[in-house]
Amino acid sequence: MMRMQRSCRATFLVLAATVALFSACGDDTAGPVVADAAAPNNPDLGIQVLPGPKLDAGTADIAAADGRGPTIVDSGTESEAGAGAVTVFECTAVPVAYFLDFADPYTGKLGIEAALRQAGFDVRPLPLDQSPTTLKGLIAFGSFSSESPQYKAYMQKYAADLYGFVDRGNVLLQMDQAPQTEVSPPFLPTTHVAKRGHGDFGKLYVMEPTTPLLAGVRVSGAYLAWQGGWVGWDTFDSEGGFEIDLAADPTGKNPALMQGAYGQGRIVLCAMSFDKDADTNPERAPFRKAFFSNLVPYVTSVCQRKTSPLDITRVGGGDPNVITGGYTFAVLPDTQVYSLLYPGIFDAQTSWIAANGKKRNIVYVLHLGDITNNNTPAEWGHAADALSMLDGVVPYAIVPGNHDYGPSGDASDRTTLMNDYISYEKLSAWPTFGGAYETGKLDNTYHLFSVGKRNFILLALEWGPRDEVIAWADHLMDLNPDRYGIMITHAYLNNDDRRYDYTDTAHPQDFDPHFYATPGVNDGEELWQKLIRKHSFVMVLNGHVLGDGTGYLESTTDTGIVCHQMLSNYQFRDLGGEGYMRLVQVEADGKTVRVSSYSPLYDNYLSDADQTYSFTLNWPDE
Repeated sequence: MMRMQRSCRATFLVLAATVALFSACGDDTAGPVVADAAAPNNPDLGIQVLPGPKLDAGTADIAAADGRGPTIVDSGTESEAGAGAVTVFECTAVPVAYFLDFADPYTGKLGIEAALRQAGFDVRPLPLDQSPTTLKGLIAFGSFSSESPQYKAYMQKYAADLYGFVDRGNVLLQMDQAPQTEVSPPFLPTTHVAKRGHGDFGKLYVMEPTTPLLAGVRVSGAYLAWQGGWVGWDTFDSEGGFEIDLAADPTGKNPALMQGAYGQGRIVLCAMSFDKDADTNPERAPFRKAFFSNLVPYVTSVCQRKTSPLDITRVGGGDPNVITGGYTFAVLPDTQVYSLLYPGIFDAQTSWIAANGKKRNIVYVLHLGDITNNNTPAEWGHAADALSMLDGVVPYAIVPGNHDYGPSGDASDRTTLMNDYISYEKLSAWPTFGGAYETGKLDNTYHLFSVGKRNFILLALEWGPRDEVIAWADHLMDLNPDRYGIMITHAYLNNDDRRYDYTDTAHPQDFDPHFYATPGVNDGEELWQKLIRKHSFVMVLNGHVLGDGTGYLESTTDTGIVCHQMLSNYQFRDLGGEGYMRLVQVEADGKTVRVSSYSPLYDNYLSDADQTYSFTLNWPDE
């Protein structure tokens, strides 16, 4: 019964995370007025103009309202008063646009006020001293306005009220922002996720050519005609709950324009700074004119509840990350926050692995340590429940991290509750289990398996391995010269793409094992010199390190085999990691390796260069 309850919880968590809210009063046939094309089609140049959706004039009448102008009345909607009753949505004939702009340090320019005014809005400064819940129309934050003190103060006070504003049939637009200042918009409801990265692109693929926001926009093939420079600037590296309209490629990675539905309104996020006059490209002005012109009927259609439902995008549609003929290692770094606070996310990870083990040919699951945060019974109970979803389904190896050792996880000694909760008996029953440094303890284990004609030995070593453990591992490698080595340990590679080396004072060594009270440790460079370089290791994987939580280093061993050393850690993201795990996939050719970061919670892949990349193994052909 406990297993069924936890499995259901994990399934519910994944399903709930992928639910997107559509406009409650959406009309599949109705659409906003299409803006005039900014420039005519020019087939000789390969330039076309997007037609936008068909116009549905509807049956709206005009009625007098308050001083903001006439109110649009929908006379074709029934209300609780009975058939033929009129529903008043209080939509002004000329929609109001409230703006906040800032002469930022990147462009030194303003722009969104002028763009909105030229488009035909009734433009007003955003009232900074009152909640937005009483406003109607559009709130627009100009590019890099998050750099301003006014923006920061406003968000601190009213961020939660902004999605209440959206819920009442209004539109919220945020233009480009710098991720070093604001990674994620603070006003997003929990149904949506958007995180900005550092990806800049000179071409943007049109994912949704019929969206009303892009009506009249000039395109070249399937891409915007506006190309060159930074058309997409600091694009999003992860999202959830949005329709992606513009992105770096046809899979939807690195979105630059997205729409999200919340309640009866819309949220529009942009990773483009065309509101500022900071680009001399001749295609920029036509795009700017078309987009802001489209916003006027768009805001009106949202207010009238006549928008069509959004088509929520699944990034990488068709799941191009599934390979055929190869095999996969699923890597779980630093689940400590899940074990402490969000065990359902840990469950979601392992249940996804179990469900996709055959589809992706997952040959091993590798946990990189810091399984718990404080080495407590409650946390180990959560971790054991999550990992048990893999029992009898996919073999797995674990290593303890610094938080798994010592009282309250302080790593002052090597005492751990790990072996009281994670079953040595179950893990050692796998035919791939080779043995342990200490029988009955999972701190240091080795595993023997083969894929095709390749024979592997996997070493899973404790936090800051002791000299005697390294000697044991070295002996194992000597006994298995025909096997390629893979090693997992908690601390090895730093986020500057260098191995931890406490003797190297010229480079950062934060959180090196030598700087803890744990007795008898070795760091990354010591492991390289004493063990890895002497044998045919092809991969070393570790977690532990903060910063951006990524690192990659190629080093050639004494045997001539190139060892690919990889750091992955997501614990600093929201919810202790948002469910992201590292997938290391060896393709059918046996040499090409694709690395990606995937979250079953959001069904999303991170697209930054240090989160998705590939390399080639230099071992001999089979």
